[in-house]
Amino acid sequence: MTARRGFVLVGVLFLTLATWALLAAMLTTAFLHYRLALGAERGAVAGAAAERAVAEALAAAGETRAADGAWPAPTAPDDVAACDLELAEVAQADDWYRVRVQAGFEGALAWREGTVHAPP
Repeated sequence: MTARRGFVLVGVLFLTLATWALLAAMLTTAFLHYRLALGAERGAVAGAAAERAVAEALAAAGETRAADGAWPAPTAPDDVAACDLELAEVAQADDWYRVRVQAGFEGALAWREGTVHAPP
């Protein structure tokens, strides 16, 4: 009878250990999914801020080119709320003007660039 109790006790202990291992695996997976979703959301916010800054810079460049016939001097974009914006690159030629902006939001970075062409 004691051997049978021992087998039952060992069986219950293994079942408890398996249950705790399964719970730990599920909680770890849920936490990793949460962190991935949070990172994707932060990246999307940074990308949207960079896209907006590029669009504004290209619109201003097109207006300046139409008014003065020359491309504007590069100006750093203003930060938007918690997004840090930085002018990463500006390149220009006679018939085009390209700008690249880097945005950072809570550790996530995004780059966007765009080109505007001079009317013929």
